[in-house]
Amino acid sequence: MADAAPHANPDPILVDLDDFDAVGVLSEAIVSLRAHVLLNEQEAAATIDAPADWHRLVINAKSGGSSVLVIRFNDLSVSRTKNVAAALHKRGWQLDEDREGATLRQAPGTTTTDVAFEVLAALTVGGAPHGTRNMTATDATGTAVALRS
Repeated sequence: MADAAPHANPDPILVDLDDFDAVGVLSEAIVSLRAHVLLNEQEAAATIDAPADWHRLVINAKSGGSSVLVIRFNDLSVSRTKNVAAALHKRGWQLDEDREGATLRQAPGTTTTDVAFEVLAALTVGGAPHGTRNMTATDATGTAVALRS
């Protein structure tokens, strides 16, 4: 009998920003995201949600092995946008041309731990609250990606 579970949407990963194990949770999720890209030849993106009026973060996994971290400022007030943008810029992020977000490109070979630490730092810049965040992923076809083995 065929297993019906592969088409089901996987549960979100919970990332607890108050727990040092968040680095391991994120690293494992990034490995799963990268593996999906390699095995399925489909780029994929993982989104980490945010409390109301704060910034979400998207991890784009590319077919060449690079990662692109993206934050959009759409849900932020003007003062929060300025604070978050300034803090990200100090971390080496590039402000988007439209000034509505920021991007950090990470070369192929960047370790998942390095990506995870950058993600954790970016999620809490500008005074963003800690706590637990949900992380989900889809590939370029819209298929949900399981973020843990």
